[in-house]
Amino acid sequence: MQALQGVEGGVQWVQRPNPDCDVGQIRIQVAAAGLNRADLLQRAGLYPPPPGASDIMGLECAGVVTEVGAGSAWQVGDRVCALLAGGGMAEEVVVDAGHALPVPDGLSLLEAAALPEVYATAWLNLYQLAGLRPGEKVLVHAGASGVGSAAIQLCKALGNPCWVSVGSPERLAYCVALGAQGGVVRTEGLDALRDFAPFDVILDPVGASYAQSNLQLLAVDGRWVLIGLMGGREVQFDLGMLLVKRVQLLGSTLRNRDELFKADLLRDLRQHVWPLFSEGRLKPQLEKVFAAKDVEAAFAALASNQVNGKLVLSINDSLT
Repeated sequence: MQALQGVEGGVQWVQRPNPDCDVGQIRIQVAAAGLNRADLLQRAGLYPPPPGASDIMGLECAGVVTEVGAGSAWQVGDRVCALLAGGGMAEEVVVDAGHALPVPDGLSLLEAAALPEVYATAWLNLYQLAGLRPGEKVLVHAGASGVGSAAIQLCKALGNPCWVSVGSPERLAYCVALGAQGGVVRTEGLDALRDFAPFDVILDPVGASYAQSNLQLLAVDGRWVLIGLMGGREVQFDLGMLLVKRVQLLGSTLRNRDELFKADLLRDLRQHVWPLFSEGRLKPQLEKVFAAKDVEAAFAALASNQVNGKLVLSINDSLT
């Protein structure tokens, strides 16, 4: 089969063996795969897959089930999307049956490919780890990103006022249209966020450069969930403020979680989040679809940090 592999800082379609489908697994003929910042890091050699995971690019995909291992309730022909530790940017992928979700009613496979990674990340960090309660206030850094877009929509649907930091006025307008109450453009500084503070939860993919501001903006008993290091990994800040405010600092990753954890997470998503798509309260934020032959352009667009929502790579046009 054709599969996308990182090669010396670039990406290349290569021939790879078709994976075996074992007990408790399903084989998916891939229609499309979502792009994520983790793919950029893997391409650069900075984010290798966890032990035992495929080194093929792609942390999420959507397609059609073509084979079902023993012990799975899926049927051949089911339209699914899947959360992966790797392997999504290929003609087919084999995945734990518990890591797949049905394509929500009314959505295409292209749209569904943009869902698993960002909604799993937003739900895990805001509602499972941070324990966000109705009415609590949220600050989402990089609000126009894929995860940010999902987080804003979840907050709106579940009764949590949400503010953002973003890279431009246009991206701020995009976030407000999704449901954010307001926010700031990062080049103008984060100080204006004090007008909306204190925040009960901050979802932070930035890290070091925002650390001191996060402490100042958090409420007593606030939760700071760190999910990325775009702004650096080393910082000095006053631990006294962390102590006095009783702030919880939570470091969180998803890709290297074990299979049981991911299956439980997706079961929770199916119960609490997936119905919101059918109700029209959540919508995929798919900015652009790239053909497989244009994969370098897709990665360049992602690296530009100018994407609102998600980019998707079309693998099999006959399915979409």
